[in-house]
Amino acid sequence: MFSFDVENITKGIGVVTASFALIGGGYTLWDKLESKDILTWAPEYFVIAPHDGDYKVTVAREKHRDDCTVTDFTLTVRDSENIVHQASSSIGKFMGPASDTVDTFAFKMAIESDQPVAQGMATLIAYIDYACPEGNVAVTYPDHENLTFMITKE
Repeated sequence: MFSFDVENITKGIGVVTASFALIGGGYTLWDKLESKDILTWAPEYFVIAPHDGDYKVTVAREKHRDDCTVTDFTLTVRDSENIVHQASSSIGKFMGPASDTVDTFAFKMAIESDQPVAQGMATLIAYIDYACPEGNVAVTYPDHENLTFMITKE
């Protein structure tokens, strides 16, 4: 005849349940700790230089993810008097594959302002909006000296 020991069965079910909870919790923790950064900037390669009356901007990044799409790219320039001006880019949205190498690329930028732009040291500011599986993510250019440039009267 079969004899069931309810206490041993209950302990066995508890061990199995605890194991699944541990596995699920470990996965959730890994998912939270794993870097979900879309990219890492390499500002040491950034250059902003006068070019045909506008500016040539060279930027560099290491792209980590392919599952996000650029939805908007906005450039602004903060002049030496801290006034922010809109700027336009020769590229609308740029793409590129994820890789573990630094990808350097350039575009042309024009400052578009109805107001006078102060001469002197200016700073380029960029906002890039991405649509990712986890939702919308905004990325900005880093705060780095290579994003400053001189505006002079031509």
